[in-house]
Amino acid sequence: MIKDLDNKKDVDEPQLMVNDLVKKAHIALDRLSVMDQEQIDKIVHAMAEAGYHARQKLAKMAVDETGRGVYEDKVIKNQFATKDIYNSIKNDKTVGIISDDKETGIMKVAEPVGVIASATPVTNPSSTVFHNALLAIKTRNPIVFAFHPFAQKTCVETGRVIAEAAVKAGAPENSVQWITKPSMDATTDLMNHDGVATVVATGGAGMVKSAYSTGKPALGVGPGNVPVYVEKTADLKQSLDDIVLSKAFDNGMICASESNMVVDAEIYADVKSGLKERGAYFVKDADMENFESTVMNREKESVNPKVAGQSAYSIAQWAGIEDCPKDAKFLVAEMNGLGGEYILSHEKLSPVLTMVKAKDQDDAVHLMKRGLNLGGLGHTVGLHTKDDALINRFALEMDACRILINTPTSQGAIGYKYNNVTPSLTLGCGSWGKNSISHNLEDWDLLNIKTVAKRLPKLRHEGLDF
Repeated sequence: MIKDLDNKKDVDEPQLMVNDLVKKAHIALDRLSVMDQEQIDKIVHAMAEAGYHARQKLAKMAVDETGRGVYEDKVIKNQFATKDIYNSIKNDKTVGIISDDKETGIMKVAEPVGVIASATPVTNPSSTVFHNALLAIKTRNPIVFAFHPFAQKTCVETGRVIAEAAVKAGAPENSVQWITKPSMDATTDLMNHDGVATVVATGGAGMVKSAYSTGKPALGVGPGNVPVYVEKTADLKQSLDDIVLSKAFDNGMICASESNMVVDAEIYADVKSGLKERGAYFVKDADMENFESTVMNREKESVNPKVAGQSAYSIAQWAGIEDCPKDAKFLVAEMNGLGGEYILSHEKLSPVLTMVKAKDQDDAVHLMKRGLNLGGLGHTVGLHTKDDALINRFALEMDACRILINTPTSQGAIGYKYNNVTPSLTLGCGSWGKNSISHNLEDWDLLNIKTVAKRLPKLRHEGLDF
Protein backbone atom coordinates (compact mmCIF):
# COMPACT_ATOMS: atom_id res chain seq x y z
CA MET A 1 0.00 0.00 0.00
CA ILE A 2 1.27 3.49 -0.89
CA LYS A 3 0.34 6.59 1.04
CA ASP A 4 -1.58 9.12 -1.02
CA LEU A 5 0.13 12.31 0.03
CA ASP A 6 -0.66 14.36 -3.04
CA ASN A 7 -3.70 16.09 -1.63
CA LYS A 8 -2.40 16.80 1.88
CA LYS A 9 -1.53 20.45 2.42
CA ASP A 10 0.61 19.79 5.49
CA VAL A 11 2.99 17.40 3.73
CA ASP A 12 6.54 18.75 3.36
CA GLU A 13 8.78 18.62 0.29
CA PRO A 14 10.84 15.53 1.32
CA GLN A 15 7.66 13.49 1.83
CA LEU A 16 6.28 14.52 -1.55
CA MET A 17 9.57 13.65 -3.25
CA VAL A 18 9.77 10.27 -1.53
CA ASN A 19 6.14 9.49 -2.24
CA ASP A 20 6.70 10.15 -5.94
CA LEU A 21 9.81 7.95 -6.01
CA VAL A 22 8.01 5.05 -4.33
CA LYS A 23 4.99 5.32 -6.62
CA LYS A 24 7.25 5.10 -9.67
CA ALA A 25 9.13 2.20 -8.09
CA HIS A 26 5.89 0.25 -7.67
CA ILE A 27 5.09 0.68 -11.35
CA ALA A 28 8.56 -0.67 -12.11
CA LEU A 29 7.97 -3.54 -9.65
CA ASP A 30 4.83 -4.61 -11.50
CA ARG A 31 6.82 -4.87 -14.72
CA LEU A 32 9.90 -6.47 -13.22
CA SER A 33 7.81 -9.14 -11.48
CA VAL A 34 6.63 -10.61 -14.79
CA MET A 35 10.09 -10.82 -16.36
CA ASP A 36 11.80 -14.18 -16.75
CA GLN A 37 15.31 -15.19 -15.70
CA GLU A 38 16.83 -14.56 -19.11
CA GLN A 39 15.49 -11.03 -19.29
CA ILE A 40 16.67 -10.21 -15.78
CA ASP A 41 20.12 -11.65 -16.35
CA LYS A 42 20.52 -9.60 -19.52
CA ILE A 43 19.72 -6.43 -17.59
CA VAL A 44 22.08 -7.25 -14.72
CA HIS A 45 24.89 -8.00 -17.16
CA ALA A 46 24.36 -4.64 -18.87
CA MET A 47 24.42 -2.80 -15.54
CA ALA A 48 27.60 -4.52 -14.41
CA GLU A 49 29.33 -3.90 -17.73
CA ALA A 50 28.40 -0.21 -17.76
CA GLY A 51 29.57 0.21 -14.18
CA TYR A 52 32.83 -1.58 -14.89
CA HIS A 53 33.61 0.71 -17.81
CA ALA A 54 32.89 3.77 -15.63
CA ARG A 55 34.97 2.51 -12.70
CA GLN A 56 37.88 4.92 -13.16
CA LYS A 57 35.81 8.03 -13.74
CA LEU A 58 33.66 7.30 -10.69
CA ALA A 59 36.70 6.55 -8.53
CA LYS A 60 38.16 9.95 -9.36
CA MET A 61 34.84 11.64 -8.67
CA ALA A 62 34.66 9.95 -5.26
CA VAL A 63 38.14 11.09 -4.22
CA ASP A 64 37.56 14.62 -5.53
CA GLU A 65 34.16 15.00 -3.91
CA THR A 66 34.74 13.35 -0.53
CA GLY A 67 38.42 14.20 -0.10
CA ARG A 68 38.93 10.68 1.25
CA GLY A 69 40.61 7.51 0.11
CA VAL A 70 42.94 6.47 -2.69
CA TYR A 71 41.98 6.69 -6.37
CA GLU A 72 43.63 3.42 -7.43
CA ASP A 73 41.99 1.52 -4.58
CA LYS A 74 38.57 2.96 -5.35
CA VAL A 75 39.02 1.74 -8.92
CA ILE A 76 39.60 -1.75 -7.51
CA LYS A 77 36.51 -1.46 -5.31
CA ASN A 78 34.40 -0.40 -8.29
CA GLN A 79 35.75 -3.34 -10.28
CA PHE A 80 34.92 -5.67 -7.41
CA ALA A 81 31.40 -4.25 -7.07
CA THR A 82 30.66 -4.73 -10.77
CA LYS A 83 32.69 -7.48 -12.45
CA ASP A 84 33.34 -9.66 -9.40
CA ILE A 85 29.86 -9.31 -7.90
CA TYR A 86 28.30 -10.04 -11.28
CA ASN A 87 30.39 -13.19 -11.70
CA SER A 88 29.35 -14.35 -8.23
CA ILE A 89 25.60 -14.04 -8.92
CA LYS A 90 25.26 -14.55 -12.66
CA ASN A 91 24.30 -18.23 -12.42
CA ASP A 92 21.95 -17.86 -9.44
CA LYS A 93 18.32 -18.74 -10.11
CA THR A 94 16.23 -15.90 -8.70
CA VAL A 95 13.06 -16.04 -10.81
CA GLY A 96 10.12 -18.40 -10.50
CA ILE A 97 10.75 -22.08 -9.78
CA ILE A 98 14.34 -22.22 -8.57
CA SER A 99 14.32 -25.86 -7.40
CA ASP A 100 12.03 -28.89 -7.64
CA ASP A 101 13.10 -31.99 -5.74
CA LYS A 102 11.04 -34.93 -6.98
CA GLU A 103 12.25 -37.19 -4.20
CA THR A 104 11.20 -34.95 -1.33
CA GLY A 105 8.27 -33.33 -3.08
CA ILE A 106 9.56 -29.86 -2.17
CA MET A 107 9.54 -27.07 -4.73
CA LYS A 108 11.02 -23.62 -4.10
CA VAL A 109 9.69 -20.53 -5.86
CA ALA A 110 11.43 -17.13 -5.76
CA GLU A 111 9.51 -13.87 -5.67
CA PRO A 112 10.74 -10.28 -5.25
CA VAL A 113 10.38 -8.73 -1.80
CA GLY A 114 9.22 -5.41 -3.24
CA VAL A 115 10.59 -1.90 -3.31
CA ILE A 116 13.98 -1.65 -1.57
CA ALA A 117 15.25 1.48 0.18
CA SER A 118 19.05 1.65 0.37
CA ALA A 119 21.11 4.09 2.44
CA THR A 120 24.75 4.25 1.32
CA PRO A 121 27.93 5.52 3.04
CA VAL A 122 30.52 8.14 2.16
CA THR A 123 33.33 5.59 2.63
CA ASN A 124 32.36 3.33 -0.29
CA PRO A 125 30.09 5.50 -2.44
CA SER A 126 29.91 4.19 -6.00
CA SER A 127 30.91 0.63 -5.10
CA THR A 128 28.05 0.23 -2.61
CA VAL A 129 25.57 1.62 -5.13
CA PHE A 130 26.80 -0.85 -7.75
CA HIS A 131 26.60 -3.78 -5.34
CA ASN A 132 23.15 -3.07 -3.94
CA ALA A 133 21.64 -2.21 -7.31
CA LEU A 134 22.92 -5.40 -8.95
CA LEU A 135 21.50 -7.55 -6.14
CA ALA A 136 18.19 -5.68 -6.25
CA ILE A 137 17.59 -6.06 -9.98
CA LYS A 138 18.88 -9.65 -9.99
CA THR A 139 15.99 -10.40 -7.61
CA ARG A 140 13.48 -8.24 -9.58
CA ASN A 141 13.26 -5.54 -6.93
CA PRO A 142 13.30 -1.84 -7.80
CA ILE A 143 15.62 0.15 -5.55
CA VAL A 144 15.47 3.72 -4.26
CA PHE A 145 18.72 5.12 -2.84
CA ALA A 146 19.41 7.65 -0.12
CA PHE A 147 22.99 8.65 -0.81
CA HIS A 148 25.31 10.12 1.80
CA PRO A 149 25.21 13.90 1.16
CA PHE A 150 29.02 14.14 1.11
CA ALA A 151 29.09 11.75 -1.87
CA GLN A 152 25.87 12.81 -3.61
CA LYS A 153 27.39 13.84 -6.95
CA THR A 154 29.42 10.64 -7.28
CA CYS A 155 26.49 8.44 -6.36
CA VAL A 156 24.07 10.24 -8.67
CA GLU A 157 26.45 9.68 -11.57
CA THR A 158 26.82 6.04 -10.53
CA GLY A 159 23.05 5.67 -10.44
CA ARG A 160 22.70 7.34 -13.82
CA VAL A 161 25.24 4.99 -15.43
CA ILE A 162 23.54 1.80 -14.25
CA ALA A 163 19.96 3.06 -14.59
CA GLU A 164 20.50 4.00 -18.23
CA ALA A 165 22.19 0.68 -18.95
CA ALA A 166 19.34 -1.20 -17.28
CA VAL A 167 16.63 0.56 -19.29
CA LYS A 168 18.56 0.09 -22.52
CA ALA A 169 18.74 -3.65 -21.76
CA GLY A 170 14.99 -3.89 -21.19
CA ALA A 171 14.37 -2.84 -17.59
CA PRO A 172 11.35 -0.66 -16.85
CA GLU A 173 11.94 3.02 -16.17
CA ASN A 174 12.58 3.90 -12.52
CA SER A 175 13.93 0.50 -11.54
CA VAL A 176 16.88 2.41 -10.04
CA GLN A 177 16.12 5.79 -8.44
CA TRP A 178 17.48 8.07 -5.74
CA ILE A 179 16.62 11.04 -3.55
CA THR A 180 17.72 14.11 -5.48
CA LYS A 181 17.86 16.50 -2.51
CA PRO A 182 19.55 14.58 0.31
CA SER A 183 18.52 15.20 3.88
CA MET A 184 18.01 13.19 7.04
CA ASP A 185 14.27 13.87 6.81
CA ALA A 186 14.10 12.50 3.27
CA THR A 187 16.08 9.38 4.21
CA THR A 188 13.87 8.78 7.23
CA ASP A 189 10.71 9.26 5.15
CA LEU A 190 11.99 6.80 2.56
CA MET A 191 12.88 4.07 5.04
CA ASN A 192 9.53 4.45 6.85
CA HIS A 193 7.36 4.71 3.73
CA ASP A 194 4.52 2.17 3.64
CA GLY A 195 5.39 1.35 0.03
CA VAL A 196 8.94 0.27 0.88
CA ALA A 197 9.24 -3.44 1.62
CA THR A 198 12.81 -3.74 2.86
CA VAL A 199 15.62 -1.43 3.95
CA VAL A 200 19.30 -2.10 3.22
CA ALA A 201 21.40 0.22 5.37
CA THR A 202 25.16 0.44 4.89
CA GLY A 203 26.49 3.22 7.06
CA GLY A 204 26.94 4.46 10.59
CA ALA A 205 25.37 2.94 13.68
CA GLY A 206 22.70 5.67 13.83
CA MET A 207 21.56 5.01 10.30
CA VAL A 208 21.45 1.26 10.84
CA LYS A 209 19.47 1.69 14.07
CA SER A 210 16.96 3.88 12.22
CA ALA A 211 16.57 1.19 9.57
CA TYR A 212 15.78 -1.44 12.18
CA SER A 213 13.24 0.83 13.86
CA THR A 214 11.05 1.12 10.76
CA GLY A 215 8.93 -1.89 11.68
CA LYS A 216 9.76 -3.67 8.43
CA PRO A 217 12.47 -6.14 7.43
CA ALA A 218 15.84 -4.41 7.43
CA LEU A 219 19.31 -5.52 6.48
CA GLY A 220 21.87 -3.39 8.26
CA VAL A 221 25.50 -3.83 9.14
CA GLY A 222 27.39 -3.26 12.37
CA PRO A 223 30.56 -1.21 12.86
CA GLY A 224 33.92 -2.85 12.37
CA ASN A 225 36.81 -2.56 14.81
CA VAL A 226 38.84 -5.51 13.65
CA PRO A 227 41.48 -7.05 15.92
CA VAL A 228 44.14 -9.28 14.36
CA TYR A 229 46.53 -11.67 16.10
CA VAL A 230 49.97 -12.47 14.65
CA GLU A 231 50.94 -15.67 16.44
CA LYS A 232 54.51 -16.96 16.70
CA THR A 233 54.04 -19.79 14.17
CA ALA A 234 52.79 -17.44 11.43
CA ASP A 235 54.52 -17.04 8.10
CA LEU A 236 55.80 -13.57 8.92
CA LYS A 237 56.58 -12.44 5.40
CA GLN A 238 53.11 -13.35 4.16
CA SER A 239 51.42 -12.00 7.29
CA LEU A 240 53.16 -8.63 7.16
CA ASP A 241 52.61 -8.28 3.43
CA ASP A 242 48.92 -9.00 3.99
CA ILE A 243 48.57 -6.52 6.85
CA VAL A 244 50.28 -3.71 4.94
CA LEU A 245 48.19 -4.40 1.83
CA SER A 246 44.98 -4.43 3.84
CA LYS A 247 45.58 -1.56 6.25
CA ALA A 248 46.86 0.85 3.59
CA PHE A 249 44.04 0.00 1.17
CA ASP A 250 41.93 3.10 0.48
CA ASN A 251 43.56 4.76 3.50
CA GLY A 252 42.02 2.29 5.92
CA MET A 253 38.38 3.15 5.18
CA ILE A 254 37.06 -0.36 4.69
CA CYS A 255 35.37 -1.27 7.97
CA ALA A 256 37.04 -4.69 7.88
CA SER A 257 40.59 -3.31 7.83
CA GLU A 258 42.88 -4.23 10.70
CA SER A 259 42.37 -1.81 13.60
CA ASN A 260 44.18 -3.37 16.58
CA MET A 261 47.07 -5.81 16.14
CA VAL A 262 48.10 -8.26 18.86
CA VAL A 263 51.58 -9.79 18.45
CA ASP A 264 53.32 -12.58 20.37
CA ALA A 265 56.15 -11.24 22.52
CA GLU A 266 58.81 -13.47 21.00
CA ILE A 267 58.20 -12.19 17.47
CA TYR A 268 57.24 -8.63 18.40
CA ALA A 269 60.59 -7.11 17.44
CA ASP A 270 60.58 -8.93 14.10
CA VAL A 271 57.06 -7.76 13.34
CA LYS A 272 57.94 -4.18 14.22
CA SER A 273 61.05 -4.13 12.03
CA GLY A 274 59.15 -5.87 9.23
CA LEU A 275 56.40 -3.24 9.27
CA LYS A 276 58.97 -0.45 9.24
CA GLU A 277 60.66 -2.02 6.22
CA ARG A 278 57.29 -2.06 4.47
CA GLY A 279 56.60 1.63 5.02
CA ALA A 280 54.85 1.83 8.40
CA TYR A 281 55.71 4.76 10.66
CA PHE A 282 55.79 4.14 14.42
CA VAL A 283 54.55 7.05 16.53
CA LYS A 284 57.02 8.15 19.21
CA ASP A 285 56.00 8.27 22.87
CA ALA A 286 56.56 12.04 22.98
CA ASP A 287 54.02 12.53 20.16
CA MET A 288 51.41 10.11 21.46
CA GLU A 289 49.17 12.55 23.34
CA ASN A 290 48.83 14.93 20.39
CA PHE A 291 48.43 11.97 18.06
CA GLU A 292 45.57 10.48 20.07
CA SER A 293 43.80 13.83 20.23
CA THR A 294 44.18 14.28 16.49
CA VAL A 295 42.87 10.84 15.52
CA MET A 296 40.10 10.45 18.10
CA ASN A 297 37.31 12.52 19.59
CA ARG A 298 37.83 11.82 23.28
CA GLU A 299 34.36 12.91 24.35
CA LYS A 300 32.53 10.76 21.82
CA GLU A 301 35.15 7.99 21.96
CA SER A 302 35.09 7.76 18.18
CA VAL A 303 37.27 8.69 15.24
CA ASN A 304 37.69 12.35 14.39
CA PRO A 305 35.82 12.69 11.05
CA LYS A 306 38.64 14.90 9.77
CA VAL A 307 41.12 12.00 9.66
CA ALA A 308 38.83 9.32 8.18
CA GLY A 309 40.27 8.14 4.88
CA GLN A 310 43.15 10.61 4.90
CA SER A 311 46.77 9.79 4.19
CA ALA A 312 49.18 8.76 6.94
CA TYR A 313 51.36 11.78 6.18
CA SER A 314 48.46 14.25 6.49
CA ILE A 315 47.38 12.80 9.83
CA ALA A 316 50.95 12.93 11.11
CA GLN A 317 51.26 16.58 10.07
CA TRP A 318 48.05 17.50 11.88
CA ALA A 319 49.44 15.79 14.99
CA GLY A 320 52.65 17.80 14.80
CA ILE A 321 54.80 14.81 13.79
CA GLU A 322 57.48 16.28 11.55
CA ASP A 323 59.62 13.25 10.69
CA CYS A 324 56.89 11.09 9.13
CA PRO A 325 57.80 10.33 5.49
CA LYS A 326 55.36 11.56 2.85
CA ASP A 327 55.07 8.03 1.47
CA ALA A 328 54.31 6.34 4.83
CA LYS A 329 51.80 3.53 4.30
CA PHE A 330 50.18 3.84 7.73
CA LEU A 331 50.86 4.92 11.31
CA VAL A 332 51.40 2.48 14.16
CA ALA A 333 50.75 3.36 17.80
CA GLU A 334 52.23 0.93 20.32
CA MET A 335 50.06 0.42 23.39
CA ASN A 336 50.19 -1.56 26.61
CA GLY A 337 46.71 -3.00 26.22
CA LEU A 338 43.30 -2.78 24.57
CA GLY A 339 40.04 -1.58 26.08
CA GLY A 340 38.11 1.51 27.07
CA GLU A 341 41.04 3.09 28.90
CA TYR A 342 42.99 3.19 25.61
CA ILE A 343 41.26 5.69 23.32
CA LEU A 344 42.98 4.36 20.18
CA SER A 345 41.38 0.95 20.76
CA HIS A 346 38.23 2.26 19.06
CA GLU A 347 37.50 2.07 15.31
CA LYS A 348 39.75 4.48 13.41
CA LEU A 349 38.63 4.31 9.72
CA SER A 350 42.05 5.63 8.73
CA PRO A 351 45.60 4.38 8.14
CA VAL A 352 46.16 4.11 11.90
CA LEU A 353 46.93 0.77 13.54
CA THR A 354 47.59 -0.03 17.19
CA MET A 355 50.09 -2.73 18.18
CA VAL A 356 50.03 -4.61 21.48
CA LYS A 357 52.37 -7.28 22.84
CA ALA A 358 50.90 -10.58 24.09
CA LYS A 359 52.67 -12.79 26.62
CA ASP A 360 51.14 -16.00 25.24
CA GLN A 361 48.07 -17.35 23.44
CA ASP A 362 45.80 -16.95 26.45
CA ASP A 363 46.84 -13.33 26.84
CA ALA A 364 46.36 -12.77 23.10
CA VAL A 365 42.86 -14.24 23.13
CA HIS A 366 41.98 -12.00 26.08
CA LEU A 367 43.29 -8.91 24.26
CA MET A 368 41.45 -9.86 21.06
CA LYS A 369 38.17 -10.15 22.94
CA ARG A 370 38.71 -6.77 24.60
CA GLY A 371 39.33 -5.19 21.20
CA LEU A 372 36.35 -6.90 19.62
CA ASN A 373 34.06 -5.80 22.43
CA LEU A 374 34.98 -2.17 21.85
CA GLY A 375 32.62 -1.46 18.96
CA GLY A 376 33.38 -4.42 16.72
CA LEU A 377 31.24 -7.26 18.05
CA GLY A 378 30.01 -9.58 15.35
CA HIS A 379 32.11 -8.13 12.55
CA THR A 380 35.53 -9.66 11.85
CA VAL A 381 38.71 -10.95 13.48
CA GLY A 382 41.97 -11.88 11.80
CA LEU A 383 44.42 -14.61 12.76
CA HIS A 384 47.84 -15.34 11.32
CA THR A 385 49.05 -18.76 12.45
CA LYS A 386 49.92 -22.33 11.48
CA ASP A 387 48.40 -23.69 14.69
CA ASP A 388 45.20 -25.59 13.83
CA ALA A 389 44.21 -25.88 17.48
CA LEU A 390 44.35 -22.11 17.81
CA ILE A 391 42.21 -21.73 14.70
CA ASN A 392 39.60 -23.99 16.28
CA ARG A 393 39.79 -21.99 19.51
CA PHE A 394 39.13 -18.77 17.63
CA ALA A 395 36.22 -20.40 15.80
CA LEU A 396 34.62 -21.34 19.11
CA GLU A 397 35.47 -18.33 21.27
CA MET A 398 35.36 -15.23 19.08
CA ASP A 399 32.04 -13.37 18.79
CA ALA A 400 32.68 -12.47 15.16
CA CYS A 401 30.83 -13.55 12.04
CA ARG A 402 33.98 -13.60 9.91
CA ILE A 403 37.09 -15.27 11.30
CA LEU A 404 39.76 -14.81 8.66
CA ILE A 405 42.83 -17.04 8.69
CA ASN A 406 46.09 -15.91 7.10
CA THR A 407 44.47 -13.29 4.88
CA PRO A 408 44.33 -9.49 4.67
CA THR A 409 41.11 -8.63 6.51
CA SER A 410 39.94 -5.80 4.22
CA GLN A 411 39.95 -8.03 1.19
CA GLY A 412 39.19 -11.27 3.03
CA ALA A 413 36.00 -10.01 4.69
CA ILE A 414 34.42 -8.86 1.42
CA GLY A 415 35.39 -12.08 -0.36
CA TYR A 416 37.97 -10.64 -2.72
CA LYS A 417 40.47 -13.19 -4.13
CA TYR A 418 41.85 -14.66 -0.90
CA ASN A 419 39.04 -16.99 0.18
CA ASN A 420 35.57 -18.28 -0.67
CA VAL A 421 33.63 -15.80 1.46
CA THR A 422 30.54 -14.58 -0.43
CA PRO A 423 31.59 -11.42 -2.33
CA SER A 424 29.73 -8.46 -0.83
CA LEU A 425 30.12 -4.90 0.39
CA THR A 426 27.42 -5.22 3.05
CA LEU A 427 28.70 -7.35 5.93
CA GLY A 428 26.15 -8.63 8.46
CA CYS A 429 27.24 -8.89 12.09
CA GLY A 430 24.46 -11.01 13.59
CA SER A 431 22.88 -10.36 16.96
CA TRP A 432 26.27 -9.35 18.38
CA GLY A 433 26.25 -6.32 16.07
CA LYS A 434 22.47 -5.89 16.36
CA ASN A 435 21.98 -7.07 12.77
CA SER A 436 19.40 -9.41 11.28
CA ILE A 437 21.97 -11.39 9.26
CA SER A 438 25.30 -12.89 10.27
CA HIS A 439 26.71 -13.29 6.77
CA ASN A 440 27.66 -11.12 3.81
CA LEU A 441 24.56 -9.75 2.08
CA GLU A 442 23.70 -11.75 -1.04
CA ASP A 443 20.88 -11.94 -3.55
CA TRP A 444 19.00 -14.62 -1.56
CA ASP A 445 18.43 -12.06 1.19
CA LEU A 446 16.27 -10.00 -1.17
CA LEU A 447 13.84 -12.77 -2.12
CA ASN A 448 10.63 -14.17 -0.76
CA ILE A 449 10.98 -17.94 -1.11
CA LYS A 450 7.74 -19.88 -1.38
CA THR A 451 7.76 -23.56 -0.42
CA VAL A 452 5.48 -25.88 -2.39
CA ALA A 453 5.14 -29.15 -0.51
CA LYS A 454 3.53 -32.05 -2.40
CA ARG A 455 1.77 -34.90 -0.68
CA LEU A 456 3.95 -37.93 -0.15
CA PRO A 457 2.85 -41.11 -2.01
CA LYS A 458 2.78 -42.99 1.31
CA LEU A 459 2.15 -41.37 4.64
CA ARG A 460 4.84 -41.80 7.25
CA HIS A 461 3.92 -43.61 10.46
CA GLU A 462 7.00 -43.21 12.57
CA GLY A 463 6.96 -44.36 16.17
CA LEU A 464 8.72 -42.73 19.06
CA ASP A 465 12.28 -43.87 19.60
CA PHE A 466 13.44 -43.60 23.20
